[in-house]
Amino acid sequence: MTVAHGIRFNVRRALSVTAVALVGAVGALVVILWLAGSTNVVEVQLGDPDFRGINAADLAAEISENGPVPFPDLVGRDLPLWITHTGPDPTTGWSAFSARTPGGADHCLVQWDAGTSTFVDSCDPLSTWPADGRGLGSLAWQVVDGELRVAVGGKRPDDWETDRSNG
Repeated sequence: MTVAHGIRFNVRRALSVTAVALVGAVGALVVILWLAGSTNVVEVQLGDPDFRGINAADLAAEISENGPVPFPDLVGRDLPLWITHTGPDPTTGWSAFSARTPGGADHCLVQWDAGTSTFVDSCDPLSTWPADGRGLGSLAWQVVDGELRVAVGGKRPDDWETDRSNG
């Protein structure tokens, strides 16, 4: 008659395997942390360096009818902005600039006053700027194949065409 044996459990072997696995995992973690902290080559960039995908002709028509267009913070850089346009040609005449008041508190933004066609400081109504945003934090822009692009990353992106760039 055959006798069935249950599962044999060797405690000493199980503890040895567990100890080796734990030492290996801790060692791998130490190596990974050491490698992560041993170089400054890694540059964190959140979001795109420019704001794209805006049909220039459509936005120019919208601005012509309703005035400048505000855009909230677009890429996590705490950069709300305004875009304006003048003239009949949607490839020229753009202005893009920060909606933050220069030197003002973080909560102070410029607001469009259609009655006076000026931008007004939300914290100090006596401070105003012209319709093209001159005096506010200007941003570079370009129109390529009917698409308006605005540099929100602090510099012109490398893939911008230098002969078509403005701002």
